[in-house]
Amino acid sequence: MQQSTETCPIEFSDLLGREFFQMSSKNERRAELGQYFTPTEVADFMASLLKPISKPNIRILDPGAGSGVLTSAAIKALVQNSQSQSSNYHVDLFEIDPSLMRQLKSSMTHLKAWCANRGKGFSFEIHTEDFVLARSSTLGHQPSLLQSSMKYDLVVSNPPYFKISKEDPRAIACADIVYGQPNIYALFMAISAASLDEGGQFLFITPRSFSSGQYFKAFRKFFFSQIALTRIHQFVSRAEAFERDSVLQENIITFGMKGRHSAEAQIIISSSKGKTDLGSPATISVAEKDVLDIENDCALTLPSNPQDLVVLEMARGWNNSLEKMGLKISTGPIVPFRSTDFLCKDKLDGAVPLYWIQHIKPMQTVFPIEGFRKQQWFTNIGASEKLLVKNQNMILMRRFSPKEDLRRLTVSPFLRDNYEGDLVGLENHLNYIYRPDEIFSVVEVIGLSAFLSSKVFDTYFRIFNGNTQVSATELRSAPLPSSEQLIEIGELLQESKLFTHQSIDAVVNEVIGLENLA
Repeated sequence: MQQSTETCPIEFSDLLGREFFQMSSKNERRAELGQYFTPTEVADFMASLLKPISKPNIRILDPGAGSGVLTSAAIKALVQNSQSQSSNYHVDLFEIDPSLMRQLKSSMTHLKAWCANRGKGFSFEIHTEDFVLARSSTLGHQPSLLQSSMKYDLVVSNPPYFKISKEDPRAIACADIVYGQPNIYALFMAISAASLDEGGQFLFITPRSFSSGQYFKAFRKFFFSQIALTRIHQFVSRAEAFERDSVLQENIITFGMKGRHSAEAQIIISSSKGKTDLGSPATISVAEKDVLDIENDCALTLPSNPQDLVVLEMARGWNNSLEKMGLKISTGPIVPFRSTDFLCKDKLDGAVPLYWIQHIKPMQTVFPIEGFRKQQWFTNIGASEKLLVKNQNMILMRRFSPKEDLRRLTVSPFLRDNYEGDLVGLENHLNYIYRPDEIFSVVEVIGLSAFLSSKVFDTYFRIFNGNTQVSATELRSAPLPSSEQLIEIGELLQESKLFTHQSIDAVVNEVIGLENLA
């Protein structure tokens, strides 16, 4: 592909990426490698966050290079903002897919010519080895002389993301920061952070899932010991940032500097719906101590507007929780593909209702569903009884919820007197909240269900949780208003018999003393 040296290097790299993307035979391989190419608008925005580097020789690392869009954007921004007339740039690019070598080399060759036209030196080296395996030793506390010489002034990346097993050689190589089934992108982030020189810049676009939860706790503790955040950008839509690759993922851009933290340091948090409105993102500035719990589990809170900050401040004053109320949260025990012998389409003698995620609507349990293709009954015999749950007052909740739903949590009160029998079946995609040793009163069930369905709790949950999965662990520790307030919410709604989102929000806000949220 011949282009003038005046052609924008970002656009040239993107053209090469599009060429690769259109090779349909590569699609399966791309999914296997977790390849999602950065759109030019996103790459340009990311590069605009970079600070000028006042050094004659600048070393850059791109550990997941693809067709070179992000490196091209970074170099373009640095050259245009250069404070040195004699800057030379060297980039180490890692790309494991051999079928991308032609595009990546062409992209970097073009970038070299573009830099030369502006009086800047540019060199590059493409590494075809696995980045994690090649550089995992950088995570060690005592790097070798060879490793210590491989420090960078900037690392920029859109890394692959997919889960790997804990037996994977890459997980074993990064054992100190791995828990459960790690996502490969976190390993890229950790090694890249360790590869920076003091004061070096870190710029990544990744899923948001690392920001909270037990699975990423060890990673966060390491990562935030290396990087002090200065900017976070959130994409509100899970579909628009990488729509060309049909990616459904909540993504964020993380920008920070290698060095020490200051609790009072300001972090700018911005947000846009997708890539088309990046030119005018909503922006707030917060102190690090207000969004990063550096002393404990290093969970990263991501408010995106002044109303989020109001909710966050209010929630920090709540001292109640499920545990303090004597409540437990568990996952439905029935895994259908392991229980096929007990599933039945019709209500046979002794069969009990089997509740699926589809039966749970906002503040309403609908059973049975007419024309539902899945079996809605579960045989109650000796071998299956251990899989059933006591019919009791409880709260049913979907474990998975699309971010584009009106509310992240879909919750329904489940009242014993509305259903026959002593046992019910709950499918594995449901969580249920119950009181094991005492009666979970109707008014408590309704009040807590309404609060978990409210706009204020939805706002809180979105600030803290970047996953589509509703984590039982996070719900156990989530702060709640007092039991008296939850009971008052239940009493008011039980009296009005109105369970719409609008009526729930009005009651909840009145009881907890919060003005309506937009």
